[in-house]
Amino acid sequence: MRKAEIDDLLTAMLDSNDNVSDLNITCERPLQVEASGQMVPVPFDPPVENLTPFQSEIFALNLINGDRRLTQNLVNQGSCDSSYQLGAKARFRVNIFQARGNISRKRSGRCSTRRPA
Repeated sequence: MRKAEIDDLLTAMLDSNDNVSDLNITCERPLQVEASGQMVPVPFDPPVENLTPFQSEIFALNLINGDRRLTQNLVNQGSCDSSYQLGAKARFRVNIFQARGNISRKRSGRCSTRRPA
């Protein structure tokens, strides 16, 4: 999965509902957003049923973007915190952590409140 594909997925997640506060990428679950305090699966065509451990790990590694310190923190401590810029659309706080031995969840809260018209 390339950065452009990650950006397309994140954009679709942001645009999927009003009042999106968090994007959740969790192993063995569909891509979800928290909108107005509720967890909501994001519809895709073709559908993304449940992410495999491999898919969630690839997603995480793309967000880490080869940063050695973040990779070491993830391996040694089981988690890392970073940020991710989605063009001019939004900037995210990113938490990536391991559960059950896999990189299985990332939670991105949108820092920017700007949304294009």
